[in-house]
Amino acid sequence: MRAPAGTSTANVISHAPAASGEADQLMRAMRAVLARQRPASAAEALQLLRRGYPDIPLALRIAALGAARK
Repeated sequence: MRAPAGTSTANVISHAPAASGEADQLMRAMRAVLARQRPASAAEALQLLRRGYPDIPLALRIAALGAARK
């Protein structure tokens, strides 16, 4: 449940174009975790993502949750 190896939080939250691909990869990984674990509530899902991706900003975890619920 950890962020993919080599994923730097600084790169993910950077506004550099190269970071966009890393952010997309991270979002896909977080959505996959949610799909596998199937949390019962949004609160449980955010807790799961916080444990698995502690260095990732809350805004990205919320975005992953929103994307997974679509």
